[in-house]
Amino acid sequence: MKRKLKWIGLSLLAVILVAVIGFVVWTQMTYGPTDEALGYAVEAEQVDNRLEFGDPGSEVGIILYPGAKVDKEAYAYYGTRLAEAGHFVAIPSLRLNLGILDIDAAETIIEAHPDIERWYVAGHSLGGSAASGYALENEDKVDGVIFLASYPISSMTDSDLRVLSISGELDGLATPADIEASRDSVPSDATFHQIEGGNHAKFGMYGPQDGDNDSPLSAKQQLDETIDQIVDWL
Repeated sequence: MKRKLKWIGLSLLAVILVAVIGFVVWTQMTYGPTDEALGYAVEAEQVDNRLEFGDPGSEVGIILYPGAKVDKEAYAYYGTRLAEAGHFVAIPSLRLNLGILDIDAAETIIEAHPDIERWYVAGHSLGGSAASGYALENEDKVDGVIFLASYPISSMTDSDLRVLSISGELDGLATPADIEASRDSVPSDATFHQIEGGNHAKFGMYGPQDGDNDSPLSAKQQLDETIDQIVDWL
């Protein structure tokens, strides 16, 4: 009996080990940046595990959480454009490429830049949900949240955070219905903007994504409208 229990225990351990290894391998199968994105990424300063754009003495700082399993360089165009508008931008690598496992990624960035007067956290898809989790726990440090094809990890209705939600008409992952439902989870004065013809993947520059719909827009077209909305809102 003892030998049988031992083999059962070892078998269960092996199954768990295989599952963990499989999960880790899956998280490393990322969506890489396009050549266009890499062209913007070279404009950044590489600091530790993040890309930084703009003047660290700017009044406004924005920390952008990448979407699940998407390399940070795919979002470099945000850094370029927002820095041109006078803002500081940081785009971190996330633990196992999943924002939900690295909700506090913004913390070290904020600590490293004490001259920034107002901080906003932003995120694409799961990254936006993770960013909202950080903001809800740190309202004394963060002024607001920018959701890109995303929605809150939990209700924000009782918070004083500013909220901007930008979504795509043709998004196959964070669908228009999902975004509409998220209105009940954000403050009543939240700003919503839907990009006509926009989809999920073109909130970054990394190519098509499984489960998404095709879009007539180029990634740059969708991002330009997105960033214009962010700049106006800020």
